[in-house]
Amino acid sequence: MSLVLMSLMANVAWADTANSKTTEVSNRDYVLGAGDFVRISVYGSADLLTEARISAAGTITFPLLGEVTIGGLSPKLSESKLAELLEKGGYVKKAQVNLVVLQYQSQFVSVLGDVYKPGKVALDRPSKLSDVLAMAGGATPNGSDIVTLIRTQAGKTTKKDYDLRDLIAKADATHNPQVLGDDIVYVNAREVSVLGQVNRPGKYSVTSGVRTVLDFLSQAGGVASNGADSIIVMTKRNGQLEKIELDVDQLYRAGELANNFELSNGDSIYVPRVPVFYIYGEVQRPGAFRLERNMNVAQALSTGGGLSIRGTERGIKIKRNIKGELKTLDAKAGDVLQANDIVFVGESLF
Repeated sequence: MSLVLMSLMANVAWADTANSKTTEVSNRDYVLGAGDFVRISVYGSADLLTEARISAAGTITFPLLGEVTIGGLSPKLSESKLAELLEKGGYVKKAQVNLVVLQYQSQFVSVLGDVYKPGKVALDRPSKLSDVLAMAGGATPNGSDIVTLIRTQAGKTTKKDYDLRDLIAKADATHNPQVLGDDIVYVNAREVSVLGQVNRPGKYSVTSGVRTVLDFLSQAGGVASNGADSIIVMTKRNGQLEKIELDVDQLYRAGELANNFELSNGDSIYVPRVPVFYIYGEVQRPGAFRLERNMNVAQALSTGGGLSIRGTERGIKIKRNIKGELKTLDAKAGDVLQANDIVFVGESLF
């Protein structure tokens, strides 16, 4: 994540926080809990104006009514409950109750991942995504531009990703949503996936010292013995996903470092399994062997240890899959093999 982006995010969060301090805090969907400080007024009954902190049991003491439980209710439902109690008790006719949360102290959000101060953040006011990120110190340089908001309501868990660039550029409720108690905000690491035939496949973080194709191959332990001579890199360029095939040998050579480009969050490296050929019949070591680039029949025979005492180079056959059909071909010493070819060496009759 760029320093400029981090700075902009901090500015957005500061502006949101400053605005929230200048107005009474109000959140109609908030669930009241122990420690929250509320102001309750009844239209036309100034003597009933009350400010109270909700107890550990979820109760407040209200004039005329005594202890009333509002913990676990929203402000709107609390208003309805108080109005109903006042009317039933004969204290106020057609009571109009207004409840405002002055301090939010019962709700916490977990901010995890690549932030400077991971952990629980107290929601002491209605807070947006940018607010809680700022309270956690912001994203580290290894943090990506993608933040995941995880929310559980009514036993159902949802996950939604937000792009910090949109959060800053647009800063509306769609891109910078309000967070609720028990939400989890997770700042993803900038990661590149290294998959296939490497010694340690997995996801690796983009850091100041790990940025290029070779850096990530090294992090993954290098190409395994059964890895192919070429690798496939999936990377985004100009917003478009691009597939690039690179020759491993040329990648390591001096003068070919132009192919050793930097990768970014979400890119991937895939090392295919090395292509093989099979050789059977009258050879010293029948079996499956690595197919080297431009390997011909003569080289394949040498890889198989050469002909046995009964073998002959006359009448060598290649079985090859052509468009889904296995066909038998006559072979010459200079014919180039293809992946999964089966070379069969016959027995000499004389």
